[in-house]
Amino acid sequence: MRWYWLLLLLPCSCSPIPGKLLVMEGNFFNSRGMYTEAIASYLKALEHRDVLPYAEFGLGSVYSTLDEGTVALARFAAAAEALRELPEHTHRELVYAIHYNTGVVHFEQEDYAGAAGAFRLALETDGSRVEAKRNLELSLLSLAQEPAETAAEESQAAKAPSQRAEAGAQALFDYLRRKEQDQWKSREWIEDAPASGPDY
Repeated sequence: MRWYWLLLLLPCSCSPIPGKLLVMEGNFFNSRGMYTEAIASYLKALEHRDVLPYAEFGLGSVYSTLDEGTVALARFAAAAEALRELPEHTHRELVYAIHYNTGVVHFEQEDYAGAAGAFRLALETDGSRVEAKRNLELSLLSLAQEPAETAAEESQAAKAPSQRAEAGAQALFDYLRRKEQDQWKSREWIEDAPASGPDY
């Protein structure tokens, strides 16, 4: 008679498993490059509230891989929103991954300010991550270079087409000359050290 009660309790304790299995299935398909199947699994997993943030993050990852940055950002934002209903300390790795991947997408879209902000949030979640530190530095460097590049592009656009072509040819010539010099320098004769023993 006791095993009967066990069978009644078993489905209740296993209710989160289907959602987790769907996310795992989506992760498997995503890692194998089977993006259509991954999207289908993640969309099914969205019906399970306990894995909703993970399913949204999985969808964001797939769309990011498919160079659908705007859709990926929307999915990462939905994952962050769904996480607010869950205790944050138990999902710290997901919080970090959401911010980090958001930064990657912003950087790919050349939104360096957005990327820097997302990488900062990732480091607030886990300050030990070297990749987030490097990407934050790269975003800040790119952000600092952006005004200088914009000014240079505007002045270049103001030049006459022949001047621009001339400047481009000169830059190409300088580049090739430097490469040739580097090649010759690497082939220069390195004088042998004097032999210390007898020469036979």
